[in-house]
Amino acid sequence: MGAVLPSRALPRTAVPWTRRRAAAWVFPLVFAAAGVGAAAHLGLGPARLVAGFASVGGLLARSWPPTLSDPMTTLVNVGITTGMAVAGTALGLVLALVLAVLAARPTAPSRTVRSAVLAVIVAARAIPDVVFAFFFVAAIGIGPLPGVLALGLHSIGMLGKLVTEAIERTDDGVREAVAGTGAGPLQRLASGVLPQIVPSVLAVTLYRVDTNFRTSVLLGAVGAGGIGLQLSTAFGFTNYPEATGLALVTVAVVLLLEAISAGLRLLLLGSAHTRGAALPPVRGTRVPWTRGRLITHAAGWTGLAAVAASCWATGATPSELPGLVTGSVTALGRFWPPSFAPVAGIIGPGLAETCAIAMAATFLGVLAGIGLGLAAARGVLPGAVYAAARGVLVLLRSIPDLLLVLVFVAAFGLADGPVAGACALAVFSTALVGKLVADAAEEVRARPREAIRSAGAGRAQELATGLVGPLVPALVGNAMYALDVNLRAFFVLGIVGAGELGFAISQNLRLLNYDVVTAIVLPVFVLVLAVEAVSTRVRGTLR
Repeated sequence: MGAVLPSRALPRTAVPWTRRRAAAWVFPLVFAAAGVGAAAHLGLGPARLVAGFASVGGLLARSWPPTLSDPMTTLVNVGITTGMAVAGTALGLVLALVLAVLAARPTAPSRTVRSAVLAVIVAARAIPDVVFAFFFVAAIGIGPLPGVLALGLHSIGMLGKLVTEAIERTDDGVREAVAGTGAGPLQRLASGVLPQIVPSVLAVTLYRVDTNFRTSVLLGAVGAGGIGLQLSTAFGFTNYPEATGLALVTVAVVLLLEAISAGLRLLLLGSAHTRGAALPPVRGTRVPWTRGRLITHAAGWTGLAAVAASCWATGATPSELPGLVTGSVTALGRFWPPSFAPVAGIIGPGLAETCAIAMAATFLGVLAGIGLGLAAARGVLPGAVYAAARGVLVLLRSIPDLLLVLVFVAAFGLADGPVAGACALAVFSTALVGKLVADAAEEVRARPREAIRSAGAGRAQELATGLVGPLVPALVGNAMYALDVNLRAFFVLGIVGAGELGFAISQNLRLLNYDVVTAIVLPVFVLVLAVEAVSTRVRGTLR
């Protein structure tokens, strides 16, 4: 046997500092420093947070028991809001499918077309849905239809991005096999691509209906009607018991929609997985009516009926198209070119305040959301903790952001509007980040964690190395996405005076100064695009 080398002769095995490792250390430090600095700029310290949430508790105590002075009107308004969400999602899905085919690498006609369409998808996500709503209000007047159109165009941003990614994940072999039969471009698309993306499209569409209902509550407060207008009116008159009753109705509807979506996904995706099972004997050339086929047809026709009813109830019919086109052309001339002179003095400070609110809210939301998301992921913590965390997560996600802002501003007061806005967005970000972290944690492979445990690591070491480590790229993406969302929420804050830029937009919209509104929106639009670019670069480095 050879001599044993002394310990000082053993080579050192230092981990090299790659770009990926440097980014994994630098990003959290920069993010935390920016979050702490933003909170300090707003004066949002621990004592302020405790006092603020105590004020929210006092407000909720004064709001109990809840009341509903006109249940029938509330029911009608819930129907209008639901109709806007369903019709808007359907419109967004149709447009997103067309754009996704043009934007995905396997189906794009050319690189130039792909780049142009991707820019359209990003722009649709970067422009706040409320701005779309006011554009269509200026074009065709007040009512549910502007809300449907705003939701449809804004939904392109999310649906177009996710459907494009689904098309790019399709199996090359299936597409090549279809092309080998001599099929034309449309046949290749219909037979080789669309069947493969149905589960993904179904999942994101059902999730978008849920999201659009919460957004419809906000749009209702700014001219689209529905329960959002009723809710903001109750808060405006400080009728807090009535506002609580309306809020509970809103949360109940969101929970119901989420339960229906989850049930449909389970039924439809389950039936899709059983399609390869043995079929009953077939007579002639008729396709047998299996359970999966029955479920698919029933859900499909029911969905089409719901879309048709929603379009009829909200006025989103083909007969409105000529007036929409004419009105939009006229409205475009009122929004463009932008007029910067009236707001030149507030854009700089307003952007700084908007960034501070969004950054502080995102920082607090990410801190709380990571813990809540890990607890709400299967297999991470004991079953009782998982169930409680999952329940909290579902409840928080069911609260519309407008309702959160109204509650916190009513509790803090208008004098502390930016702080109230940051706290409201922090709660919203906690729910958003928590959901994304929980989903990402459940997708982490179990074998590396088992290997770490078998090496003698403790529970904390296993979670830190085998779970949190692989989640770093997803956590970075989730944090940047939450910041993106919070930057675009500046108008929601402005409706109730919790942000200077949003309040300026609200005031100029009331005065019909649409060119000034464009001047305020453009800098925020550029800011959102910059955040998107940074997010893409950092995620690419961490992969």
